[in-house]
Amino acid sequence: MSEITRITVIRHGETEWNQTMRLQGKQDSPLTKKGWEQAEKVAAAIKDEKFDCFITSDLGRALDTSKVINRYHNLKLIKNENLRERNFGVMEGLTRDEIKDKFTEVYNGYMHRKEKYEIPGGESLVTFYKRVTDEMNVIVRKYKGQNILVVAHGGVLDCIMRMMFNYPLSARRGFSIYNAAINMFSYEDNKWMLEQWGNTDHLDQTGSLDELKKPI
Repeated sequence: MSEITRITVIRHGETEWNQTMRLQGKQDSPLTKKGWEQAEKVAAAIKDEKFDCFITSDLGRALDTSKVINRYHNLKLIKNENLRERNFGVMEGLTRDEIKDKFTEVYNGYMHRKEKYEIPGGESLVTFYKRVTDEMNVIVRKYKGQNILVVAHGGVLDCIMRMMFNYPLSARRGFSIYNAAINMFSYEDNKWMLEQWGNTDHLDQTGSLDELKKPI
């Protein structure tokens, strides 16, 4: 008899580099005041949900968000480096305009979503996608039939959606990924299903950023 595995994935709260539109990747910047408020609000929104395990990216912005959420659950935080954001190499800490000025070839590879283009010091889209999707499939099988909570990054959520809907890596993203939004999936009989995407109702006046775009 098949068992349904449920998984809730939350993007970390807003950071200083989110606010100033700088690529973070494996580097970090602190949560903003709004980011901490978002963490508190998403924590309250899911406080009555019973989770069996809590997995988080080991990067600081995800860990800080996870610790706020975990006040209601008191689960062991399982740190997972395979759920880190994409390694953007030489682009990290820079805005898109700065990247275009300093690294024209890198900028073109990034903006045109060249799948196999490896950013100097970083990862290609193919490598990043494989890292994330392989790990997500390991997680749902390891915790089969359980209710899993994950805190990670915008790029991780992007990979999950592309995996589920066979959305090409080279295609521009046609969906929003907001800080501290609630995204829910299920997994049964080797099939992923989307249950809820980008729920920001709990954020009300706090607002949320979609990657490097303006706040909603």
